[in-house]
Amino acid sequence: MRKTTKQAISWASAALASGGILFAGMTILPANASSPASFGVRGVDTSHHNHAGGAAIDWNKVRASGYVFMVAKATEGADWSDRWFSRDLQAARQAGLLQGAYHFYGRTPGAAQARNFVDTMKAAGYTGKRAGELPPTLDLELDKAGHCPGNFSTAGVKAFLDVVSTQMGVKPIIYTNKPFVDTCMNGNGSMLAGHVLWQPRYESGTKEPAAVPRAGQGWKIWQYTETGNVPGIPSKNNVDLNVFRGSLAELRQLAHLGAGGGDSTTPAPQQPTAPPVTGAPVLKANSRGTDVVTAQELLNASGGRIDADGEFGPATTAAVRTFQTTKKLPADGIIGPRTWGALLVTVKQGSRGPAVKALQHQLNASGGHIDADGEFGPATTAAVRTFQTTKKLPADGIAGPRTWSLLLTDTGGSAGVPAGSAVALAKQLLETPGITFARTHSETRHNASSAYSNIVDMAAGRGALTSPGSHVGSKRVQLDPRMLRGLLTLHDKYGYRMNISEFVGGVHSKTSRHYRGLSFDVNVINGKHVGKGAPHKAVMNLCSQLGATELRGPGDPNHDTHIHCAWK
Repeated sequence: MRKTTKQAISWASAALASGGILFAGMTILPANASSPASFGVRGVDTSHHNHAGGAAIDWNKVRASGYVFMVAKATEGADWSDRWFSRDLQAARQAGLLQGAYHFYGRTPGAAQARNFVDTMKAAGYTGKRAGELPPTLDLELDKAGHCPGNFSTAGVKAFLDVVSTQMGVKPIIYTNKPFVDTCMNGNGSMLAGHVLWQPRYESGTKEPAAVPRAGQGWKIWQYTETGNVPGIPSKNNVDLNVFRGSLAELRQLAHLGAGGGDSTTPAPQQPTAPPVTGAPVLKANSRGTDVVTAQELLNASGGRIDADGEFGPATTAAVRTFQTTKKLPADGIIGPRTWGALLVTVKQGSRGPAVKALQHQLNASGGHIDADGEFGPATTAAVRTFQTTKKLPADGIAGPRTWSLLLTDTGGSAGVPAGSAVALAKQLLETPGITFARTHSETRHNASSAYSNIVDMAAGRGALTSPGSHVGSKRVQLDPRMLRGLLTLHDKYGYRMNISEFVGGVHSKTSRHYRGLSFDVNVINGKHVGKGAPHKAVMNLCSQLGATELRGPGDPNHDTHIHCAWK
């Protein structure tokens, strides 16, 4: 976390705040004041500052050193996200650590900051409720001069907490301390009551953090130093170290894991006697797409901990073998009819978790247009009923074995679009420094279909939204992975920094490939506007080499200020 100002407080008041008793001018410190070393459950919190020289963190080494949880910085303010957040989160998950995300509170309105936090977390595939995930954290601290964040208000904090709680469905952890509450909240931390408290205290190696006034509880996580060293973390003398007050079993509960490592909020999987799903796609190493995303989410619903990125790599193969072993199936790492049958779970309105996400992805692949948010609400119920009606099933809105089987064997939806691959590429683009995305349009004020909203929605598995005032109206479209891969190549291989002005949003010609997710527009290259010194011809030539078949730029009608690269 950003380094907290160490403000001096009197010895007597510090003793009182930490539980001491004052008798006639004599302070008696509590006999049970503990050292961080006395707590056995340890963790780290990290940000881009911990990637010295751009080096990745070796989370396997961190885990082998005895640390069991990590919290990565996701965002700050209303428009900044940490470029390492998604990568650290995924790598820590694969190494077996419990994972969390935090937001550093800035000067912009609280609700806007919350939306930035939620969008970034969802784009990284983090829900705060999945097995192994800690709730998200709001970081409230003074700046280095001991000042509150600019324009700070408790109403802004409340708005932030309301948005995050509503959008994520979980109560955030609060990182703060007594000096912040005294200075910025008039000594009244009552609005923090009921939240898990994470507090810093570095001055003493044996005295615990001072109580937050009127919060009604003590600390649960203690950040006891900001100058630690941990094997696998490149930054030296610059690692935040933490302890958890409680057992590992309690921390696992906070991270939505039961004593046996499963997710108690997820419906139980079908027994191994479940019938095979004849005709379902056979998935194995190097498979990719929506069906792989579905399988990965179902594996997670059965206790797995893999990234649902649509890529059937070594981690997915290992998770399949583990699942097959527990179900007494041949452990070949291939998802065929019998493994599909064992993976499927019945879900209905009110269900939540990875199995619901798997269902939502399949419904969208069959023509649905719903958010893959893991919440089985009215929209998902309606989509299930619509699908059941088209397949001449009883339209009860419950996804049982027959509905699942027909979804997995359906070829009448958006088949052929490798949505899982596009999701992974969209996530990578969001994390790429040097590629930015416009948050507004020149023709319409519908910001939900801006280039930024398009890439965030795609990374979250929802598909990109076209503008209501366009020729096609408002609808969800999958961004083509060839186009996204070309965009990444322009940056990663050829070093171009770009601002993407449009994907599927905006108003274009009636037959525009924008509306089909096949093109992007760029209006700034290497800091220069197209038409005003930007090397647009070189980028257009590279687009052609990367597979684009429709190229427009300065000199073409209506393209004086941007270039257009479209795939067929």
